[in-house]
Amino acid sequence: MSTTIKTNGVHSLRFRISLFLAIATLLITISISFVALGLFTQHTRSSHLKIAQGVASLAAEAIDADSVERYIIEGRNTPGYKETFNNLKELQKKIPDIEYLYAYQIREDGCHIIFDVDEENADYKVDDLIEFDPSFLPLVPDLLAGKEIAPLESNDQYGWLLTYYHPVFTSEGKCACYVGVDISMNLLKSYKLNFLFRTILLSFTAIIIFLAAGLWISTILLVKPINRISRHAVSFMSQNGNIKGMSECVSKIKKLDIHTGDEVQNLYISFSNMTENTVKNIIDINRMQQERLQMMQKYNAELEKKVEERTRDLKLEKERSESLLLNILPKEIAAELTENPNKTIAKSYPNATVLFTDIVGFTNMSGKMSAQNVVKMLNLMVTLFDERAKKCGIEKIKTIGDAYMAATGLTENPDNDGASKMIEFARGLLNDVASFNADYKTNILIRIGINTGNLVAGVIGKSKFIYDIWGDTVNVASRMESTGEPMKIHVSETTHAQTKASFSYSEPVEVTVKGKGEMKTYFVNDSAG
Repeated sequence: MSTTIKTNGVHSLRFRISLFLAIATLLITISISFVALGLFTQHTRSSHLKIAQGVASLAAEAIDADSVERYIIEGRNTPGYKETFNNLKELQKKIPDIEYLYAYQIREDGCHIIFDVDEENADYKVDDLIEFDPSFLPLVPDLLAGKEIAPLESNDQYGWLLTYYHPVFTSEGKCACYVGVDISMNLLKSYKLNFLFRTILLSFTAIIIFLAAGLWISTILLVKPINRISRHAVSFMSQNGNIKGMSECVSKIKKLDIHTGDEVQNLYISFSNMTENTVKNIIDINRMQQERLQMMQKYNAELEKKVEERTRDLKLEKERSESLLLNILPKEIAAELTENPNKTIAKSYPNATVLFTDIVGFTNMSGKMSAQNVVKMLNLMVTLFDERAKKCGIEKIKTIGDAYMAATGLTENPDNDGASKMIEFARGLLNDVASFNADYKTNILIRIGINTGNLVAGVIGKSKFIYDIWGDTVNVASRMESTGEPMKIHVSETTHAQTKASFSYSEPVEVTVKGKGEMKTYFVNDSAG
């Protein structure tokens, strides 16, 4: 492949065509612009003036001159004022070239507003004063006399405006006010089109001659070679990444062998090199993408494996946490605490049953055993009790030393059968103790106390919480245990009342309970059965 050739700037195609067309176009443009500018300026002023006069005449007819003084006295709420204002506003909308439309009463101290449809002055009051501009002072005598003045042309911060003032006379021939029309000299599309038409008409003949010459030169020296390059470029791009097809296109491009000695040849050489390099780059990119794809597939497989392992670990951890939480709290309380960890959980239950049990003579017994054996014995005993509670549907509340506390009927339904379930549970505990003594050659005796009534339950603490119950029902259940007899179930009168139809009881026993006085209590018959 040949290298890029160097061309003399004076003889380059771009220089020759650019110089020829630039000189010709410049001469034509200067000549036509001077002629067209004069025509445009003259015609624009004339057309604008006619529009302004017509609009001012229509606006003057829309205003009731005899009502102007009334408008000044009564303001914008005067009957007929709003209708006239809307008519003026509609008139302004119909003529896009109108920049401002207003009606002023000219007095010696300045212009007094009667109507102003400009949105920027929407909050004006009738008879508001606008002081005369210094350049306006020479016109004031004629305006005060009700004379028609010559159109004004200005070019300031408000733009290039042509202003026409038209007097509005009352039925008595007095000038009530002047209608002012400011028409923009910049926004007249029709006159711009007229200007362009005249410019094109005058320029067409000269431009067509130079254009024909430029087209002939560009066709011979530029268009034909570039078209050949363009056709092959389209064929090359249509391959859409087909390496085989693109390689065949590169071979055809090399066979063009364009030798014009100017920028076209440089373009051909650059294009040929570019297509050849493009094919090489695509081959390299495809290879790199394939390698990257394989690497990503490997990484994805490893990541999916890690995610699966992590998900499984999290699931097991969640199950362990939920299992641990259920060992501490009732199921409903655990669910509520999980959903609202910051919520204070406390509920009242109207008909709950509480059980207390502890080992008779545990203090003396533990003094004769090693600490390890004491803990081992209590762990075995509590494990039996926990299994029994789970089987019977009893909520374990807590253990305090050798004491075991449980409850049932923790529901807002006052007709629950918690008392009967608790009696069955208590009888099962006595059976568990008897089995324990038989298996481990011990002689452990327990007391069991049960009471039924209303209580309050809730969760205490945040980082190290505990589920507990409170109330007089709990205290009485504790007294039933402390005043009971070994291996017997001692119940209060409320528990007896709810379960007497299902269980056999002893005759009532009068027991002195601290804080309650004499209470009638009962022992379940055949408790050890």
